[in-house]
Amino acid sequence: MLRISNAPTVVSQVFAGAAVGWYALPFGTAIPLGPLVLVVVGVLMSYLAGMILNDVCDARVDAAERPERPIPSGRVSLLIARFVGGFMLLIGVSMLAVASPATLPWAILLGACILAYDMLHTLSAGSFVLMASCRGLVPVIAALAISSNPEWSVLAWTGGAAFAFIAAVSIAARNEMTGFGSIARAAAWSLPFAACAPLGMWSALDIDPRGALLSSAAVGAAVLAAYLVVVGIRTASRRGSPRSVPMAVAMWIGAIPAIDAATCFLLGSPTLGVLCLGLLVVSRALRPRFAGS
Repeated sequence: MLRISNAPTVVSQVFAGAAVGWYALPFGTAIPLGPLVLVVVGVLMSYLAGMILNDVCDARVDAAERPERPIPSGRVSLLIARFVGGFMLLIGVSMLAVASPATLPWAILLGACILAYDMLHTLSAGSFVLMASCRGLVPVIAALAISSNPEWSVLAWTGGAAFAFIAAVSIAARNEMTGFGSIARAAAWSLPFAACAPLGMWSALDIDPRGALLSSAAVGAAVLAAYLVVVGIRTASRRGSPRSVPMAVAMWIGAIPAIDAATCFLLGSPTLGVLCLGLLVVSRALRPRFAGS
């Protein structure tokens, strides 16, 4: 119900945003751990709450189409799920709001996008914009928690890349249980380019990664992300397997920490970059045990 195998990917996006905020601070300044912890926990709470509320809003549809889901099967009470999900979202957004004076409006916007997506995703094909906005807002909140005056061009690249990647995944996965159509295929083939967005940012903004080692690490992480995405596309293209597209979606989402690692390395944050790669390993280890969709 919590889609917990994808949870590490939202934490890596926090680290990418923190690297953006830290990049704007004077060289040698330590990343403030208090705001970073608040954002990590707040984003995790908000993500898990969104997953619970997603099942709450889908309870009637799931009763007809997927009766084995926790709520329609009776394993989880609808009332309890509604209360727990709402309470967790309130706590998560509150933690994000108090991380820094600059994060308050963005935290409220994230909470609103989560609720709007959960309520509208079965009603409108355009709801993928809300899902993508949720992901794009995570690095923005993290960056503002670290520095109230980040370099907005860098933040626009990072948040925009997160938005574009999830938007493409959402379009490609729109009818994941019925096949891999031409629109989904076109969206999927945009993913390798979105995965290399940190390298585009490097070129467009003339960023100094502070050393050849970090430059190489950034390129390697971006190439790894693109490779994982292409493997996912090949998996989705298999015919005769009803689970091929859901498996591909899990691979695409699982590539997010590698993209975030590339961003961290480029911005001179090797520790955060290594943590992102560690989260990629954790996500892959959780995937066989906990479904991501």
